[in-house]
Amino acid sequence: MSEVIRPTLGSYMSIECFRYLRFGAEDTAGRALIISAGKQRGHSLKDYLKGISPDSEAEIAQVLGKILGVDGTRLCLVSSVKQTEIGYEVRVSESACCSGLTSEVPVCAYSLGVFIGALEVITGKRIAGTETECTATGLEQCLYVMELL
Repeated sequence: MSEVIRPTLGSYMSIECFRYLRFGAEDTAGRALIISAGKQRGHSLKDYLKGISPDSEAEIAQVLGKILGVDGTRLCLVSSVKQTEIGYEVRVSESACCSGLTSEVPVCAYSLGVFIGALEVITGKRIAGTETECTATGLEQCLYVMELL
């Protein structure tokens, strides 16, 4: 992607605009499209993720937290990355995907895709993921469960 050049407004837009874009695309083409877009974003982080060990939970969380958090794009705050028997669990809070929303089911397809893509870069393996917990459902954090394929 090319660099965004907006001298006054900069690179960021509101969560409200992001939400309309995301839900419009989901209504038209389904959730897979949004996950795929997030996955592409995760893959685009390869220069930042170079050299990170797939076994270093703290380093993965720290680097992704910097890229996606307050000092980065502000997509979410990364609380933790934990290795499991099948892959990884990623916990986040303040996700742009579910900010201010109430839902009976998890809604953070884009963020899920970002973590799938980033972890594919780090591990060199394909990953499938699901969001099992979401703040839109009333929980304190979102939880993405990643399975190495």
